[in-house]
Amino acid sequence: MIERLRSYGIVAVFCVLFLLLAITSRSFFSFANAANIMDQSAILLIFAATTTILIVAGVFDLSIAAVATASAILTVIAVNVLGPVAGVLAGIAFGALLGLVTGLAITATGVNSFIGTLAASFTYRGLGLILASGGLVTIESQAAAEALQRISVGTYLGLKGIVWIALAFVLVMEVLLAFTIFGRMVYAVGGNRRAAFLAGIRTKRVLVACYTLSGLGAGVAGVLYVAQYGSGATNAYSDTFAFTAIAATVVGGVSIFGGSGSVWRGSLGILTFALIGNGLNLLGVDTTYQLTILGLLIFLAVAADQVFRRSERV
Repeated sequence: MIERLRSYGIVAVFCVLFLLLAITSRSFFSFANAANIMDQSAILLIFAATTTILIVAGVFDLSIAAVATASAILTVIAVNVLGPVAGVLAGIAFGALLGLVTGLAITATGVNSFIGTLAASFTYRGLGLILASGGLVTIESQAAAEALQRISVGTYLGLKGIVWIALAFVLVMEVLLAFTIFGRMVYAVGGNRRAAFLAGIRTKRVLVACYTLSGLGAGVAGVLYVAQYGSGATNAYSDTFAFTAIAATVVGGVSIFGGSGSVWRGSLGILTFALIGNGLNLLGVDTTYQLTILGLLIFLAVAADQVFRRSERV
């Protein structure tokens, strides 16, 4: 019963919020508005998917925004040298590589993941500045820039390409966590790392793989930034993206202590945030109140998780 409440509480919150906004705002309940919400949430859905896997494994990654920014800059450089296809692959691979480096560094030293990835964030932002020579890099070929833009912002069945890419990425991460041996190992490591190790699971390898997936997702986000704007900037993604992704997974019912959660819950947490922001904007509510509401929602989610965990021990 307790696990069911944790799993589906976000569904109830989302549905109630959706109904309230549909009733109170005429312009909310439209396909155009729904498409706008999905477009604004696409990148955060990617971040939340990998963040969920990390939190289930019992760790954090605060460097994803910095990795995505560095990947965007590297993508532009690679596109200019190698062409659009190779450039895109290079950008994604670069993100995965940075995630791998982060995972190896943290598991080798035993540094707390929160502190370790915070340090990595500073490091990768500095790397982005070096790659961009402190400025903005742009795709030199107009044809290449237009081709990437058609894929990312072109509309397919009413939704932009970036939304379909984000949804596909979320689906792959959901399948990976929920239906594979690797996913079961992630749950085991997050639930009790010592017990998982004694059971024969190579916990460090699992954690390194999780960080690599996080870097891969950040690489995809970096490529999508380039595809939309035709450039890479040192301020492409602020660290707010990382904190929002973590907050959304917690609101979605993913236990902050690890061992419990699913990618779809984190995704629904992101969409709940998007509904709140979109609905209140349509109702003309000041942004100050939006932040207050989100803050309270995050606090209540963490408090509820604490209550659930205490109940499980009884």
